[in-house]
Amino acid sequence: MIYTHKELKNKNDKIIRDDILDNFKSISPTAIVTSYPRAFTDIPYEKEIYQWLQINCKNNDVELNKLLAPEIEARYKLTNKILDELNIKQVVEIAAGYSSRGIIYAEKGYEYVEMDLEEVARNKVRLLKDITNIPNNLHIVSGNALNYADFEKCEKLLDKNKELAIINEGLLRYLTFEEKEIVAKNIYNVLKEFNGVWITCDVTPKKFIDKQNVCLPDFNKNLNKVTSRNDLQDRFRDIEHIKAFMNKIGFKNIDIHRFIEMKEQLKSFEILGVAKEEYNELLENAIVAVIKI
Repeated sequence: MIYTHKELKNKNDKIIRDDILDNFKSISPTAIVTSYPRAFTDIPYEKEIYQWLQINCKNNDVELNKLLAPEIEARYKLTNKILDELNIKQVVEIAAGYSSRGIIYAEKGYEYVEMDLEEVARNKVRLLKDITNIPNNLHIVSGNALNYADFEKCEKLLDKNKELAIINEGLLRYLTFEEKEIVAKNIYNVLKEFNGVWITCDVTPKKFIDKQNVCLPDFNKNLNKVTSRNDLQDRFRDIEHIKAFMNKIGFKNIDIHRFIEMKEQLKSFEILGVAKEEYNELLENAIVAVIKI
């Protein structure tokens, strides 16, 4: 079937209109929200990345909070720890934003593909060219995770004879459950071709938000000013809800890791001068899921 430029065909036979895809542009500023606190960690390149964003991507609507750093550092380092243990050397990171993970792992020799919306992808290329050299094994692709055709662009850059890790840190939380299902089915279809694993912190249950609101009282209120896509009703209820949702898609193997695993490796506590104990419940309730077919 041939579709007009107003429609895109998703591999799971959903029709995603351009106006729906365009709606996700409101999520893009959240990439700056998470870039700022990473500058208060020991993660390579993050200070340089945020300095570049300050100069080149000013956005007066974005309120920044450095106290988000322990949470952001924990999810970043836990995701890396899982990836390292799996020893899978080709990666697609969706909604990669301004994270340094792609350049770091490309420098380690991984075949790494980042996918994000056009403006973010374009900025990412510019900033990396300004602060370092982009290796040939780091590919930055403009795309939307709801559109399977954009995953196919990533697939062409990879070796289907090797396992693939798909990573995302900040996307599903902003999607409705219908949209989450589309993304999950797209990922399932990619992993059916490559084998491998989906690593995501984006399924953290509602209970985490309660703890986040204690540690960061104004964070979610301020985030609502940046994007209307921050609705608590679009979050998973608990671990069982996550597993039931993923089982329905076709994923059968789901392991849960908690941010608290990384507590002793977080440098942001010292940099910010905050007590580790203040974040115990938040780190205990935030999770990274490792999902396999």
